[in-house]
Amino acid sequence: MNKFWNYRVLKKDWENGLVSYDVCEVYYENDIPTSWIWGKNVLSGESKEDLEWRLNNSILKAFEKPVLEIIGDDEGLVEVKE
Repeated sequence: MNKFWNYRVLKKDWENGLVSYDVCEVYYENDIPTSWIWGKNVLSGESKEDLEWRLNNSILKAFEKPVLEIIGDDEGLVEVKE
C-alpha cells in the first residue's frame, strides 16, 4: 500500500453560503486522497531557513495541483474542475 501526504488547496462550501480555501495537509493511500488536517497552522518550522524551505518546497507546490473540494459534511475529497 502506497501511503504519503502533501499540501493541497482545499475548498469548502459552508451551509451559510460562504466558501473558504485553505492550504492543508492531505493524506493518500494508493494515490487516492483519504483524509486531511483542517485548521492546522501549516507554516511552522525550526528556523527562518526551515520556514523558507517549507514554503518553497512544499506549500507552493500545492498551487501546482487542482483544488480539492470537501464533500458534504466532511465525507471526502474530489478534484474541482476549474
